[in-house]
Amino acid sequence: MISNILPYGIDQLMNESTVKIRAFIYWFSLCLYSGSVLLVISDELIISVVAFALFSFSLCLHFLFKHRFEHIPIPNPYKIVFKVLKFSLITSRTRRQHRSAFTYWGEEPSRMDFAKERYGGCFSHEEVENFKTFLRIGVVLATFSPLFMSTIPFLNSSVFITQFKDGYEGLQRDAKTVIWVLGKFSPFFIIVPLFELVILPLFPKLEYFLLNPLKGLGLANILILLSIISLFLIDLIGRISDDISNMPCFFIWEHQQFSKTIQTSYWILLIPSVLAGASGFLTWIYSFEFLCSQSPFGMHGMIFGLFWFLHGIYIDIGMSILLIVYYYPIPSVSFMSCTSWFTIMFCIITVIGLVVYVLIARWYVNRVRDTDLGLRAAVEEHWDNKLMAGNAMNGIETEDVVIASLN
Repeated sequence: MISNILPYGIDQLMNESTVKIRAFIYWFSLCLYSGSVLLVISDELIISVVAFALFSFSLCLHFLFKHRFEHIPIPNPYKIVFKVLKFSLITSRTRRQHRSAFTYWGEEPSRMDFAKERYGGCFSHEEVENFKTFLRIGVVLATFSPLFMSTIPFLNSSVFITQFKDGYEGLQRDAKTVIWVLGKFSPFFIIVPLFELVILPLFPKLEYFLLNPLKGLGLANILILLSIISLFLIDLIGRISDDISNMPCFFIWEHQQFSKTIQTSYWILLIPSVLAGASGFLTWIYSFEFLCSQSPFGMHGMIFGLFWFLHGIYIDIGMSILLIVYYYPIPSVSFMSCTSWFTIMFCIITVIGLVVYVLIARWYVNRVRDTDLGLRAAVEEHWDNKLMAGNAMNGIETEDVVIASLN
């Protein structure tokens, strides 16, 4: 259901301004994150009652305002992608033998559509462009892997808390939950309301100076990299300063207390936790904004489904790495502990992912529908007029030849 809410909302806001669409994305992301707050509550009965009440309320709103929703007929995007891909694969060998439809090497083609149908396939210009855009977006989505793979261990930096002073007994053994909540939710619950309710009403021109989605996702990559590096430095400096050479992995500390810990307050873990939370905030916001702005009409649902599918795969890969370290702990070597090796592993993955993302982002070309379609219409009109003028000229010359022959 989550994967359908945002595409449906974007289809309803098709004729609205970019400012309203961006505000809808922000508030949707805030509501999406608000649901995770219920995870802090341990009582399953309360969670069930609240979820049922909210679901019933949403159904009531849907039936009350159903008449205000627009019902837009949308073609089947899966069928279009499958047909274009099938045609491209079947004609991949023979298509290279033909020249472009714009060269008109056939015998006096009458229209651009005729030349395109003869040399370019049986699909409209919009369908082909939508297919190309779908492939480009799929390539960009493939570069999101480091952002979601690092979500499990570093957005939850509180798992390292028992290695630090009073981390096991801190806040009556609730320090882990406190660090997790502050790191994960503070960016969302502070930045979004502050930006939408205070900053934009006071400074409306600031809307035009916002980062574009691709740059925002690049910033999210940098923030998650800083979170990993900060956690590595905190662990390394803490162990060196306290002369701790052999420290067990962080997950071994969860249900037991060790006598020798890093004599630094566990609150220092707010640094990597908040950095990872800010990275998660930017990732969700700019991922949704990028997909909503670049997805062709009628393909929002399919592309968002692909996004959630890849998101699940990346989370599973990150969990797999965590489980491998869990069952096969990396032994401490010199000043490198298990936590250090763990952070270095994800740091390498993130650096490689950042480089690949920058290269793909530079390659990606934003799709401008109106300009492309207007250019194509102008080209068609130009060649139509030229062909009509040529036919008229040929008719005049033929008439002159006939008259001259009669004389």
